[in-house]
Amino acid sequence: MSRLFPKMVDKLNRIDQLIRMKATGQPHELASRLEISPSTLYEYIEIMRSVLLAPIRYCHIKRSYVYEKDGKLHIGFKNKQQVNRIG
Repeated sequence: MSRLFPKMVDKLNRIDQLIRMKATGQPHELASRLEISPSTLYEYIEIMRSVLLAPIRYCHIKRSYVYEKDGKLHIGFKNKQQVNRIG
């Protein structure tokens, strides 16, 4: 099995954690912290926005990416019982 997807999921979860803490820093700082290039960071942010529908924006005042709504990224399978509990 390719390690590419699990590595991407790990990075997305880390980005999510830092966004919820409002502690990503500027894009080049976040890319460095994640040990990825700035262009890869922008690709991940775009995946989070367009594929995972995360309401992300960059706040120049906080110098951090933030979510426009309270929430958390969830990547994984949910069984029918879990989905029914959520709504």
